[in-house]
Amino acid sequence: MNDIPTVVKDGPQVAYEKVSAIGIPRHSRHLLRNLIVAAVLLIAFAAGIAGYMQQWLWMRQLDYAPIFWTLLSAEFGMFASAFVFVFLYVWLNLRQTSKNGVDFPDGGQAAMPAGSTTDYRGAQPKIEFPPWVLRVAIAAVSAGAALIFAVRFYADWDTYLRFRYGGSFGVADPLFGVDVGFYVFHLPFYVLLQSSLTLLTVLTLAMVLPAYAFLGLLRISRSARIVADDRVTSHLSVLLFILAGNFAWGFYLDHYELVYSTLGVVYGAGYAADHVTRLMLWIMLGVSALACALLAANSFRPRVNVRVLAAGVGAYVVLWGVAVWVVPIAFQEFFVRPSELKLETPYLKSYIEFTRNSYQLDAIQETTYPALADLTPDVLARNQDTIQNIRLWDSRPLLETYQQTQAIRLYYQFYNIDTDRYHLADGYHQVMLSTRELSAKLPEKAQTWVNEYLQFTHGYGVVMNFVSKTTGDGFPQYLLENVPAESDFGLSITQPSIYYGQSMSGYRIVSTDIKEFDYPKGNNNVYTSYSGKGGIPLDSFWKRILFAFTKADVNILLTSYLKPESRIQIYRDVRERVAQIAPFLRLDRDPYTVLSAGRLYWIQDAYTISNRFPYANPERTTQYGTTIDPRLGTAMAGDADTPDATGDEPGTMTPFDGLNYIRNSVKVVVDMYDGAVRFYVMDAKDPVLAAYRKAFPEVFRDLGELSPDLKSHLRYPEDLFAVQADQYSTFHMTDPQVFYNREDLWAAPKEKYAGQVLPMEPYYILMKLPGSGKLEYLLMTPFTPQNRDNMIAWMAARSDFPGYGKMLFYELPKEKLIYGPNQIEAMIDQNTTISQQLTLWNQQGSRVIRGTLIVTPIENSFLYVVPLYMTAEGTNFPQLKRVIAVAGDKVVMEPTLEEALNGLFGTQQSQAGAIQGGGAQIAASVAQTAPSQPDSDAARRQFDDAQKAMQQGDWEKFGKAMAALKQVLANPPK
Repeated sequence: MNDIPTVVKDGPQVAYEKVSAIGIPRHSRHLLRNLIVAAVLLIAFAAGIAGYMQQWLWMRQLDYAPIFWTLLSAEFGMFASAFVFVFLYVWLNLRQTSKNGVDFPDGGQAAMPAGSTTDYRGAQPKIEFPPWVLRVAIAAVSAGAALIFAVRFYADWDTYLRFRYGGSFGVADPLFGVDVGFYVFHLPFYVLLQSSLTLLTVLTLAMVLPAYAFLGLLRISRSARIVADDRVTSHLSVLLFILAGNFAWGFYLDHYELVYSTLGVVYGAGYAADHVTRLMLWIMLGVSALACALLAANSFRPRVNVRVLAAGVGAYVVLWGVAVWVVPIAFQEFFVRPSELKLETPYLKSYIEFTRNSYQLDAIQETTYPALADLTPDVLARNQDTIQNIRLWDSRPLLETYQQTQAIRLYYQFYNIDTDRYHLADGYHQVMLSTRELSAKLPEKAQTWVNEYLQFTHGYGVVMNFVSKTTGDGFPQYLLENVPAESDFGLSITQPSIYYGQSMSGYRIVSTDIKEFDYPKGNNNVYTSYSGKGGIPLDSFWKRILFAFTKADVNILLTSYLKPESRIQIYRDVRERVAQIAPFLRLDRDPYTVLSAGRLYWIQDAYTISNRFPYANPERTTQYGTTIDPRLGTAMAGDADTPDATGDEPGTMTPFDGLNYIRNSVKVVVDMYDGAVRFYVMDAKDPVLAAYRKAFPEVFRDLGELSPDLKSHLRYPEDLFAVQADQYSTFHMTDPQVFYNREDLWAAPKEKYAGQVLPMEPYYILMKLPGSGKLEYLLMTPFTPQNRDNMIAWMAARSDFPGYGKMLFYELPKEKLIYGPNQIEAMIDQNTTISQQLTLWNQQGSRVIRGTLIVTPIENSFLYVVPLYMTAEGTNFPQLKRVIAVAGDKVVMEPTLEEALNGLFGTQQSQAGAIQGGGAQIAASVAQTAPSQPDSDAARRQFDDAQKAMQQGDWEKFGKAMAALKQVLANPPK
């Protein structure tokens, strides 16, 4: 397209207006371009407003609108304050720069002020701008800088909320005697302001200096001297005054930042930081104050030229580097290091004390554990309830077994295996369970909009099995199975539909004219229509427009299936749902399923954390595979040993990087049907939670409001326990000299899985604590010495009330060898019979999977159990085929745990402790060796009772029946 010049005469001037070859004037094209830009800006603005409107509707539907408004006010308060301040700051400085440029005389040499010694020859502005162009440019640059800082402050809303509502910890730091609350709540906000003002001033100088140079007001003369007008010098003096004053404030704050110093052997101020760095900071603060005074004077009556100012800045930076960095490091290296233990001992004590406080390690109850090799049939008889709850099913192969046997249809998927415990009619049992959720993708031919968003809306039911019981073919014995759910153990689900799960992305619309698929029944399907309160009602046309826009899906607006009672469900992933409501909490990676009163719930552990606890060691890459996401506090994976939907490998090690304070202060309960979210306070004494309770007073509920049944399913969280175990492996040493020498450093034990040696992760176990006759649900882990494999200790956290949360530590004797998990694995590998059998199986079209090794304390001894699974090549259908049991130096592999224990201890165990698989033989043996002529009817009744009890796993009843049988056989009727 060619432009045709058109001459338009107007008085003495000649103007040219270009007209396009098709007759569109140039100004019309400019108008079209401006309209396009305006439309784009309008769409961007509408998108932002729509997002906030969607969030408000969703939070209001959940009765959490106050959180929305509090967060919004904090975010936009920070944004607006930063934007206005930065805009004015930059605008005033650039305006002053332009004013000095406009006022600068255009005559070069002839315009030199009288008496000036500055050489201005050739210093006239290089380019002249129309005034309006300069004003627009200054405003645009100021707005751009303001936007950058405003976005940063917008993201720091949590820092502001903690500053505003934070209180006291009741603990003073050892260096300044200041309450820890100052460091956790207030100091971060001051540092944010100080660092931002420093960056802003430096950025402004970076804009002002080139601008003066561009305008010709700041240059290098022919004699290689920096020359500038007094007004330029005055302006630069003001900026340097602000910078020096801000540095002085920074040096003052740096005194408090010493409690996070890494100079020396402690985290926090050591001897060098306390005695030298503190002094250097005071010196630099004084130098900064002196610089402020000189610069203030120079800004009013410039007597120091720019060259001297530049030299002063250089000297200041050099002094800063020498005083704050070189001198303390040299002092540490040449004075402290030769006498380090003596000089650092007081600081080591603070380091140990505050780290133990911040991770609650000081609350661990420490005792000794004899680790005797005294397991006998009588001991096993007294602990049959513990043995029955040893976990033989590993969540990794079990997940595949669930998928093969219980998915039922292609559109169902199991994503995660949870571990919990239930009180059943025959006692207290540890179980494993998983929700049957919809697959992330429907079969290809079923992927229509109606199917994906209106009809296939929810999963259905859960599958639950005993942790140790199997059927004859090596499959788990289910407590809940099939669709609809069936149970032979008194469990029932009255509301099995799962609308909110662990792997539910996107949105769904329910209560429409399309019936929702509920579950398959034979060759037909059963359909339903949602009747809960989950989701935002689409009861108006503007809401349909809103969600069509936010979800970028015009079908929401065009479909004819919606009704006034239709509801759109968003944030259906449980972790994302909780994080959207309470982004100020960090979340555990493993929300778990609970069946209570016929309904299904998620229980999500939530943490309050900080990285500002003085003298407390930060958590780095943990040994226990702990995983945290920056926003959700979750790796979006399931259990630590379960591959998630994204394909993450077991034991992915992403740390709680940098945190040095953590509390499991909140339990979150999410209804799988309604999506209702409730927050319950677990630690009312947590000062961080107290700040959030002030900011959001209507959010948190007392734990007493939680139903007793749901409360009985609360468990100590894995992520917190892993962090504490990781820190305790070092900070169990409380003597400064032992700690300094690292004489007793521990590590997570190693285990084998899928041919790899991995850190052993904490595991849940139902057992009796030493000296107790009560079965308890615990989370435990063994410890081994650093770079060695023998077991040195074990630690457990209690999950049952009233002892919930109490941590127990058992130290083993150091004068004898107690096998650790990796040594047990080696014993298994070195057992020729087992090794040959495993090799043979692996060569016959099968693959052997070695499960997690479970170390089970039983009274004063350890029992080690490793399950073995087999799967045919080309399939993924694991079956539990063998159990390896180890006690002392003896290793036995049998089809069942009962047979393995029988192989370990022989058949001479007491009849009360007879185990399944060997019970019938023992009973027959008793019958054969008893006196003749017994009461056959009574003997048969007792034998039948014993056999029935054995089948039900009721070992107490079995023992009584066997004792009665023995009595009958020993006393025949006369």
